Amino acid sequence: MDSLRYEILGPLRLTHVHGQPLRASKPRQLLATLLLHPNRFVSTELIADALWEGTPPRSATANIRTYVRALRGVLQEAGLPAPIDTSAAGYSIEVGVDELDSSMFEALIAEGGHLRDAGDKRQAMLVLSQAYGLWRGHPLDDLTIPSAWEGSIARLDAQYRGLVDTLLDLRLEHGDASGAAVLLSGRLTEDPYDEQLWRRLVDALLAAGRAGEARAAYAKAVQTLADELDVKPGEELQAAGARAENGPSANWPDPGIPAAARTPEREVPAEPTGPMAAPVLTEPQRPPSQLPLDLADFSGRRHNLEQLRDLVCGRDPVRPPIAVISGAPGTGKTSLAVRLGHLVREYFPDGQIYLDMRGATEPRDPGGALTDLLLSLNVPDFAIPADPDRRSAALRSELASRRVLIVLDDVAAASQVAPLMPGTGASAVVITSRNRLMDLAGADSMPLDTFDDGEAAELLRRVAGTGRVDSASSAAAEILSACGNLPLAIRIVASRLAQRPDLSPTELARRLRDETHRLDELSIGELAVRTSADLSYGSLSAEEARLYRLIGHFAVGEFSARVLETVASAATVRRSLDRLIEVNLVQISSVDASGKARYRVHDLLRLHAIGAGDDEQKAQAVKDLRTVLDSLLHKLRRASAALPFVYFGVLEHSGPPDLPDPAPFNDTDAIAWFDSERSTFVPAIRAAAQNGLHEYAWRIAAAWGPYLDMRAYFDDWNESHQPGLVSAIACGDRHGEAIMHRNLGQLALYQDDWEPAWQHLSAAAEIFAEIGDRLGTGITAIGLGAWLRERDRPDEALPHFELAVDAFVEVGDKNGEAVARSANASIWLRRNDTVTAGRFLAEAFLLGVRLGDPHRQAKVRRRIAALRMQQGRHDQAVRQLHAALAIFKGIGDDHCGAYTRSELGHALIPLGEEAAARRMLMDAMEIGHRLGDRSVEGQAAHHLGQLYASTGNVEFAKRYLNRAARVWQLAGNDTKTAEARAELAALSTDRAVG
Repeated sequence: MDSLRYEILGPLRLTHVHGQPLRASKPRQLLATLLLHPNRFVSTELIADALWEGTPPRSATANIRTYVRALRGVLQEAGLPAPIDTSAAGYSIEVGVDELDSSMFEALIAEGGHLRDAGDKRQAMLVLSQAYGLWRGHPLDDLTIPSAWEGSIARLDAQYRGLVDTLLDLRLEHGDASGAAVLLSGRLTEDPYDEQLWRRLVDALLAAGRAGEARAAYAKAVQTLADELDVKPGEELQAAGARAENGPSANWPDPGIPAAARTPEREVPAEPTGPMAAPVLTEPQRPPSQLPLDLADFSGRRHNLEQLRDLVCGRDPVRPPIAVISGAPGTGKTSLAVRLGHLVREYFPDGQIYLDMRGATEPRDPGGALTDLLLSLNVPDFAIPADPDRRSAALRSELASRRVLIVLDDVAAASQVAPLMPGTGASAVVITSRNRLMDLAGADSMPLDTFDDGEAAELLRRVAGTGRVDSASSAAAEILSACGNLPLAIRIVASRLAQRPDLSPTELARRLRDETHRLDELSIGELAVRTSADLSYGSLSAEEARLYRLIGHFAVGEFSARVLETVASAATVRRSLDRLIEVNLVQISSVDASGKARYRVHDLLRLHAIGAGDDEQKAQAVKDLRTVLDSLLHKLRRASAALPFVYFGVLEHSGPPDLPDPAPFNDTDAIAWFDSERSTFVPAIRAAAQNGLHEYAWRIAAAWGPYLDMRAYFDDWNESHQPGLVSAIACGDRHGEAIMHRNLGQLALYQDDWEPAWQHLSAAAEIFAEIGDRLGTGITAIGLGAWLRERDRPDEALPHFELAVDAFVEVGDKNGEAVARSANASIWLRRNDTVTAGRFLAEAFLLGVRLGDPHRQAKVRRRIAALRMQQGRHDQAVRQLHAALAIFKGIGDDHCGAYTRSELGHALIPLGEEAAARRMLMDAMEIGHRLGDRSVEGQAAHHLGQLYASTGNVEFAKRYLNRAARVWQLAGNDTKTAEARAELAALSTDRAVG
């Protein structure tokens, strides 16, 4: 099961992945639609119905393509193996049986059915239990269920009901009455009025030796039938209730519960009789029953409860089960332990003991805790040894012959509870701790994270009360987002809604928007997120607390340990992070390919860290943040300067290094560093902006512009430059504002987003002219000219390219001059003036050689290849393109490489090298699709259509020409769209005539 990647049998979930989670609603709805029909093409019409429920907008088809592109990007970044394929039939996601829980679910049901039919019922039970374990609730219950899904979900529901019925019979037949009770409880949540299910549950609990739970189940059945249906239980259910109250008789007839499934009563030794018998002086002492009150509105944690139940109720004759429930403040550790204790009471007839170990405040002494445990086990105080070691041995002796559940709540460290552990026997220990207690011998760890979206919404609904909040509303979503799905925070806000009828969910959501007062809102009575976090914070050393406060300011997302090493030594940072992880104030988010961990902190804990400490400590945290941002910006500048090409853009900093440079980057190191720290920069920009350090925000965004351009990471580009633009405006830096506008305009050009591209480039040109930046003027002129050229207005583009040449010559920028001369050549090629174009290209290539910039030479080679193609010298064009592609591949420039592949594939066709051409064009189309560059995708698809048409494969030719037409239309290129459609029409006409 560890290989599963996609889960739809419950809330939509992507497991075992790295990268950013998929949060946007439409791409999630789209992914769910494809996963309901794995390995089959789903029509655009069905997808539109699923996304808009019968009322799709006019732009539905274009929107779906956008969502598919976004989805591809997320899945690729997450390292998921399933490609999304596109065809005229629609879209398809390719997943293996072991990569999708519903496919595995169906496969296991089929396998279990075959085993049962073959007579191997015990193995069938094991296989079907695996299938049952995959079911996490109603399929996709965290999403809006459109009518388009109803058939698929109804099929899964029917399979689940059949599975439960089959598995129930098998478990009863093979003596697993407790397992049968679990299944029956699940069925009753879906069908609470079925008397036969209630009767079977009562009898199953009795057969498992859980008489108290059987009585409770019968009482709940009576109440449910009375409250909801106003009827009394039937005779069979009443008989089951009588058995639960009085105990089953020896000749108890119960065809639903075989004798093998019943747990025999424990034998009680007979009292001694005769003259030597001791007189009975007191009533027999009852076993301890110290569990706190269970929460009536407890919800979620079903999977955790099942795992814990299986662990503590195991029958290992050698090792008593010890479970450690750890987690950050407010994750519901105690609630889970108490709920578990009540669920398994009947498994521990010798008592349930609860001790608050006070680990977060004044940790209880182990010696005193030993005394409390022995007294709870009815050991007289005079018989308790004074020596702590002998006291621990006495406890082990008492527990060896008993079946007792011990809940040790809020444990500080393993050393606090190690003397309290049983040595052998059937007793069990459940421990809750803010620390992971990794050094507690023999313990099984269960770390708790926050709730998933479905669990969070359910808790909000149950605590707030019926009808108080619509869990599907935008207000509920905003409330849960502000709480970060932290159970304690949700319980607090839900309690406020329950107790304050004048407080609407919308108003509460509005109050929670303000981060500066959010923790104040998350408080009611003795419940407070801040108080809970304060207890963990109070356990930190001075250096650990300082790092925690810094992380609060810096960690608006993932971060690495390395970026924090400017405020403390690497060893100190490592030790402090280890401790923060141990006490669950910080979590490991992912591990990169080199084995380096990346970390995250819950948003509410981040807010707590910002407010922690006195005024001097808070000021130090901001100073530390400035130090970290200084170092990060300096390293970004060094790494950008070491990249293996000259960047065509305006850098935010062109002076000498402003900090010592002990270890210069080479180009390989620079790319590797960017790749490893990529997820740090956008959060760092947000952190700088949120702390008012706007100068750092826009500069960091600009400083990694060369890497973004080389790698074509368009999402990161947008997510860093949009806040960068806001920060540049906020700090009044006109130069920074112009750089942000130009870079956003270039990004929009790459994505064929024409209107924003023109707006940003025009704004940049105006500001560069205003401040007299001729370099910026030249670079922006190239962008404006490219916009006009791609919009089929070459005559208007030429003056911009000529202006750019003048500007670059004036400032002495040879790289810019090479770009401008190559751009001029593109216009003369369109005019079919190969002589003038050749002169511009020769000048551009010579400049690239003199600069020693292979990347610039490769770009000019692409234009030279276009010139050679126009001259009919295809073999020379192919040589130029092979040379260019080798350079782009060498430095990892997939974006330029995609265009080069497309052009190379086109150039190979006239030479008869059809297989090589097809391979190049397919690669170019796929890379363009992945990067979201419609121009190269459309170009490659168009060339592929032409290739197939030239070989007489009309069906494939039509497929790719149709794709080209659609992509060109999305790109807003009317001329290319018309060309592709004309060729399609010609193919159809030729076929009709033939």
